[in-house]
Amino acid sequence: MTPRPLFGHGRCIRVLVMETRDLIERLVPEVTRNATVVQVDERDGMYRVTIAGTTGVEARCEIASEIAVAAVDREDARGRLASALKACADHTVAEVPDARG
Repeated sequence: MTPRPLFGHGRCIRVLVMETRDLIERLVPEVTRNATVVQVDERDGMYRVTIAGTTGVEARCEIASEIAVAAVDREDARGRLASALKACADHTVAEVPDARG
């Protein structure tokens, strides 16, 4: 993907925000199985992500917009975003003991 400007037409910004939200929603179940995104809000330079899992607990994390937006196009930023989302999502999923002992 080619980087997109954050300035200019409102349509460009809306498309970038949608791509960023889609990426967040795809990454959460990849990094923590059985976790899902409940809500994503973007305001004041932060993405506020609410995640639910198997424990009935919801966790919220805040991620700087520049990291989340950069993750759409850059692998290194995607890794940082995935790590932050995993740290949040891990609080929502109960570990299932291994039946093998």
